[in-house]
Amino acid sequence: MSKQLPYTIVDAFTTQVFLGNPAAVLVLEHPLSNEEMQFIAREFNLSDTAFISPTSEPTVFDMIWYTPGREVSMCGHASVASAYVLDLPHVTFKTRLGAGDVSARKAPDGTVSIEFPAGDPISLGEETKARVAETLRRACKLDAVPKINFVGEPADPFKGYLLIHVDDDLDIASLHVDSGCLAAELPDHFLQIITNAPPAHLKEQGKQFVSRVFAGAAGVIEDPVCGSAHCILTPYWTKVLGQEGRELAAKQVSARSGDLWVEWNTAKSRVTIKGKAVTAATGVLNVPKLTSS
Repeated sequence: MSKQLPYTIVDAFTTQVFLGNPAAVLVLEHPLSNEEMQFIAREFNLSDTAFISPTSEPTVFDMIWYTPGREVSMCGHASVASAYVLDLPHVTFKTRLGAGDVSARKAPDGTVSIEFPAGDPISLGEETKARVAETLRRACKLDAVPKINFVGEPADPFKGYLLIHVDDDLDIASLHVDSGCLAAELPDHFLQIITNAPPAHLKEQGKQFVSRVFAGAAGVIEDPVCGSAHCILTPYWTKVLGQEGRELAAKQVSARSGDLWVEWNTAKSRVTIKGKAVTAATGVLNVPKLTSS
C-alpha cells in the first residue's frame, strides 16, 4: 500500500511563480527511509527537496535536504521555502549534517530570513587560479582564457564549494556553461560559484554582486538561486566592497534569477539571508512501499 504524502512546491527568492528557485517541501507525520527520500527527490527533480518532521517543541523541526543525486549538508532556498510553508514567526530547523541549527523568521510582509554558518573563502593560489581559468574557457567555449580575480574555498561545513570571481567586465548571465565539464575537471569541488560585480543596469537597481552556481556532481546542472552559496559569497563580497556590518543586495543571474539580501555577522561567524517566496503548486505524492524500506 502506498503512502500519501502532501507536498508544496515553493519558488524561493522571488515574488513571481516560475522565477526564483523551486523547492519541494514535505512536512512528515512519520519518518521516511533514506532510500525513500532519495527516490522522492529524484521524482521532483528539483535542485533540492526538504523533508521536515515536527518535534515535541512546536517551533522546532528536524530537517533533511536531498538533491536528485545525494543528501546535502545544507540548502538555503529549501530552508526559506520550508519556513514559508510552516508560516510561523520563528522556527528552528535541526539538521543532521553540517549546518547545525538553522534559525528562520517570517516577517508580516512574507519576507523570510534564515541564519546559516559563514564560509569565508581562502585563496587557493595562482596555480589553481590558472587551472580554473582554463577549465572555464573550455566549459564556456570562450575564445580566450578569462581573467580570474580570485579562486578560493571555505572550510567545513562548506567543503567542496569553490568560489570563482571572474573579471567584472564579463557578462556571466550570458555564459553557456557546461556543468559536466566543470564537474569533471574540478572533481574536488562538487559546487562551483561564478561571481562578479553587477552590470550597469543591475547596479542601478542597487545590486552589489551577481552570481551563478553549478553542481553537476550532485545532479544539479545549474542551481537557479543558491542560498548556501551566499554563505561564501557574503563574507567575500563584504570584504571586497568594504561593507562590514552592512546588508548587501545580491542577484543570482540564472535563467530563473532571484533576489537576496545578505549580511555577515563576523562576531558570530553567521550569515543572514533574506528573500521572498511564493507557492507554485500543492499536491499529494503516492509513495509505494520499497522492498528495502
